[in-house]
Amino acid sequence: MNHAELREALLAEPTRRSPEIDAHLAGCAECQAFAAELGRFEARLGRAFGIPVPPRPLPTRAEFEAAPAATVTPIGAAARVRRVPVWFALAATGVVAAVLVATLLTVYPRNALATALVGHVINEPASWTVTDAAVPPESVAYVLKRSGVVLAKGGAPITYAQSCMFRGWYVPHLVVQTSAGPVTVMPLRHEHVAQPTAIDESGYHGVIVPAGTGAVAVLSKSGTDPKAVEALAAEAARSIRFAD
Repeated sequence: MNHAELREALLAEPTRRSPEIDAHLAGCAECQAFAAELGRFEARLGRAFGIPVPPRPLPTRAEFEAAPAATVTPIGAAARVRRVPVWFALAATGVVAAVLVATLLTVYPRNALATALVGHVINEPASWTVTDAAVPPESVAYVLKRSGVVLAKGGAPITYAQSCMFRGWYVPHLVVQTSAGPVTVMPLRHEHVAQPTAIDESGYHGVIVPAGTGAVAVLSKSGTDPKAVEALAAEAARSIRFAD
């Protein structure tokens, strides 16, 4: 069981522990930290769901009849005035929702996308071959078209091009050669990041950057100049367009 498989299993069932999971965790400090962070998230999420929200009982007939006349809603205005308690109910629900959203944003593992990307390239070792042989243009065109990606002409030669299933969508897995070795470029039409997000785990590093309506991930093996990777990511973001 590799990093990606373990993390996918834990995200699906956080409390599940199989012999394969236990064996991997026993020798992987990085995944131990991931499991611990996920456990803390589950605990906080459980506490958030446990916040008591007392029901609001309806007034009894006696309470209704004893209410001052000014508080009695005329029948003709019921539809208009009735919205007020609905908004109060929504506001009360929003308090609980805000707690849950805050918990998700502050505790949920932020590196889920980065981890998935690293796991994907680890499972395609052939993509890291150092070569001068470019993929035929028609093969690159097929991979791009299948994912609704348009690539500007004139970029670096592509030495690896596969149409890969990634997080439920077909995504182009491209590789270009640099002076420091192969670099992976993956246009992510269905992923979104507000700002550049660094990748640094399992011997790989790179960055995910916004690109039009989606994002682009650029990964390299450790040892490549980070500034060169960032420059390539910026160039890729300018060169890639996602079809409507």
